[in-house]
Amino acid sequence: MVTGIIIAAVLVGGVGLFIGLFLGIAGKKFAVEVDEKEILVRGALPGNNCGGCGYPGCDGLAAAIAKGEAPINACPVGGAAAAAKIGEIMGQEAGESVRMTAFVKCAGDCEKA
Repeated sequence: MVTGIIIAAVLVGGVGLFIGLFLGIAGKKFAVEVDEKEILVRGALPGNNCGGCGYPGCDGLAAAIAKGEAPINACPVGGAAAAAKIGEIMGQEAGESVRMTAFVKCAGDCEKA
């Protein structure tokens, strides 16, 4: 009975070791190269992942800024502070950040609902 438990433990451990080594090698072989500027820009963004910039979260905006497809002041949450940090990273002038405020333009109230 004890030998059965030992054999099972060694077998499961061996399979786990093999799978771990395989995944480690595959991870190195198929690693995706990421632009260094994209990582730095992502660090300068606030990380709310709100989508207020029009991109699917901060990672999407960071990729677009690093490629030059989005302005460096596109993050409405980060404002001027984030734009200044991103401007230093990208080597550009931050420019003006327009502060946006939500405005509900509705004539309805509790009686009309």
